[in-house]
Amino acid sequence: MKVNIAVFSNNATDWDRIEAGRFDEAPSPPDHVTVSDALALGDLAEPLGFDGIWCPDHFGTPYGMSPNPLQVPSYFAGRTERVSFGTMVLVLPWWNPVQVAHQIAYLDIVSNGRFNTIGFGRGVAKTEFEALNIPREEARQRFAEGLDIIGLGLTTGSFSYEGEIWKIPEMSLRPQPVSTDLMSRLYGASSTGASLEILARRGMKPLFVGNKPMQEAAEDVKKVNVIRAEEGMAPCQSKNILFTYCVPDERGVEDAERFLTEANREVRLHYGFDDRSQFEGVKGYEDYASGEGTATAVTDDKGRRKTGTGNVYDQSNLLIGSPETIIERIEVGQKLCSFEEINLATRFGSMSVEQAKASMQLFSEEVLPVAHKLETPLHPSALP
Repeated sequence: MKVNIAVFSNNATDWDRIEAGRFDEAPSPPDHVTVSDALALGDLAEPLGFDGIWCPDHFGTPYGMSPNPLQVPSYFAGRTERVSFGTMVLVLPWWNPVQVAHQIAYLDIVSNGRFNTIGFGRGVAKTEFEALNIPREEARQRFAEGLDIIGLGLTTGSFSYEGEIWKIPEMSLRPQPVSTDLMSRLYGASSTGASLEILARRGMKPLFVGNKPMQEAAEDVKKVNVIRAEEGMAPCQSKNILFTYCVPDERGVEDAERFLTEANREVRLHYGFDDRSQFEGVKGYEDYASGEGTATAVTDDKGRRKTGTGNVYDQSNLLIGSPETIIERIEVGQKLCSFEEINLATRFGSMSVEQAKASMQLFSEEVLPVAHKLETPLHPSALP
């Protein structure tokens, strides 16, 4: 199994200032420190033996703070030799698809073919759409047309396109990428059943970005493969993003509870999930208005059992606890979801850089060797 790490530039402690409207005060710590800390953790990926570095697409709030998810992999491509790269996800409706196709090709060149998880999503947060002056009502159409254009750019020598949103004259993608199989590396993230079906029918493999317990993700993998069978496509496996905090023993889990509570608060505030009215009447976001669509670290009782020294997470999307517990969780998760690769969110909430480094180091020493030997079959439970 391949195990990657995520580069998150979250400033969880800044939300009190934001909610109070104290914009005359500077963030503390400053944003450049938060970003630098995240990049420093990314620098540990290759020497610690991890397999890849992934990056999200967020801006405008203390959450994520990575306004171009292709820029970060380009940065690390010049600092590494072995690790691969991924996006979790690039929000396609925010971008000109011609530019995205060119940037994918360029990253493929400068990384020598190491961009192997091209994850796309359609976005949720009202603030991000409004800042770019892009109507959320157009998100699904922009997503669909963007995929069409990127596909043409990456697979044909010359193309044109006539859509509702984008009208592209005859052109060629230059520079051409190194790899010829980039379309097979496309993954799609979804929080709702409707989006899952749309992505699956387009041939995109599932990427779970930390918003579902593993049991629910497992059900979605099977749904995707049912749809792929209907469309005449072979079954596929997922890639899962998992919140991770590796500690010497279960007593350290108490800190993780606080970090997760803070991470969930960040998600709610950034996406606006506490105010469902902002999704009402918005085409394509009906599930968010009803509360069925969400994105969060799992901190309720789903998949959790209490032990004498803390909580052990059985079927959640959390790899939290001792190395032994985390190994067990990875094995259980692979049997449930048939995932072929996992990505670790190694710092969240108010977790310090030192705590994140210690967790990564311990994971590298005691979990990673076991995970690398773990086979990742596609189990019958994930098939139609």
